[in-house]
Amino acid sequence: MTLRRELSDGDVRRIVLESIKLINRTQKEIRLPISPNLVSTRHRLNKGEFRAKYINKRKNKAYAMDFGNFQPPNNIYLDKRLPSCDQPMNLPDFAKTMTAYSGIHEVIHADDHTGGDKLLLATRKHILEAHVDKLEKSMEILTKDGGAQGIDSYDDLASLWAVQYVDMVTHYRSYVVLRHMRFPKLDQIWSRLRNDYFPPNLLTNIEVTKGAEYVFTLFTEKMGEYCLIEALDEYNSLKEKVTASYMV
Repeated sequence: MTLRRELSDGDVRRIVLESIKLINRTQKEIRLPISPNLVSTRHRLNKGEFRAKYINKRKNKAYAMDFGNFQPPNNIYLDKRLPSCDQPMNLPDFAKTMTAYSGIHEVIHADDHTGGDKLLLATRKHILEAHVDKLEKSMEILTKDGGAQGIDSYDDLASLWAVQYVDMVTHYRSYVVLRHMRFPKLDQIWSRLRNDYFPPNLLTNIEVTKGAEYVFTLFTEKMGEYCLIEALDEYNSLKEKVTASYMV
């Protein structure tokens, strides 16, 4: 078993400030809008609260990605247990990268909030306008299964899907930063997300064929035209093309 000191509030502040530096350096070097509001976000976070606390994690998920939490307008909390997130496998490099990943992830969420949560709001509007059929079918399934807490209407379900899409995009942007900075064990962290129903590696799989610049247009230029449903459809289409090319 790995025994390491738990995070303190001071550690969280240091991690957040270092995350801002990593994001800033990366987006300058690769010229992609990872956190387009970063200057304002840094000023806002300087006045915020940083806390190390115990964050409840999903059962049976040894490497679940819920090690952090952003609370608007400028509070970031990280799990005290992050330095030992490699238990029981004892992979110090994994814990180092996971700590940086968690900080960057929450800073990007904060940056989206600084910008007015435009992606979240545009995605929700798009789902309500373009995918009523899928909302209707999903609500029928939920009702048949006894319903879901907090989901009583199409609006509620569209909001949930929009949040999931934004989180998928945030995971991808976090990954891009750490990949560019050559953090160790990143692929192990990324592979743990494949168990999610809409895993963020949908975006890295699209990136393999169409490039990072294209993926970034999905949540910049195509904001309000794209969501989880289009991402899954595009991924499946690309996979079919690859399969067909092997069969020819």
